[in-house]
Amino acid sequence: MLRDPKAEHLLQQISVAYNDPEVAKDPELETRLLSCAKELAKYENCLLTAPRVNALMIAATQKHQQHPIQALNTLYAQTTRTSEYYWGVAAATILGGTLW
Repeated sequence: MLRDPKAEHLLQQISVAYNDPEVAKDPELETRLLSCAKELAKYENCLLTAPRVNALMIAATQKHQQHPIQALNTLYAQTTRTSEYYWGVAAATILGGTLW
């Protein structure tokens, strides 16, 4: 059990996708999801892990275009908002230094 409730919620979302039978057919995807879950358990930082999970879902969805996996689409939708927030903060930080 993680101390941060948001991290715990994201870990549960990753777990649901990881345990999907369709995901089990792709060992590379399983390995990468497990890696993201371990990173989240270690650092408990949703802002660091959610963009990685989101990017992984985009790549996996492109790979499985012929037979889409619903669990991937769900996890993508669940991590999109946090990912966009992270990239917005990163862009503002980078560009903030050039404007001042």
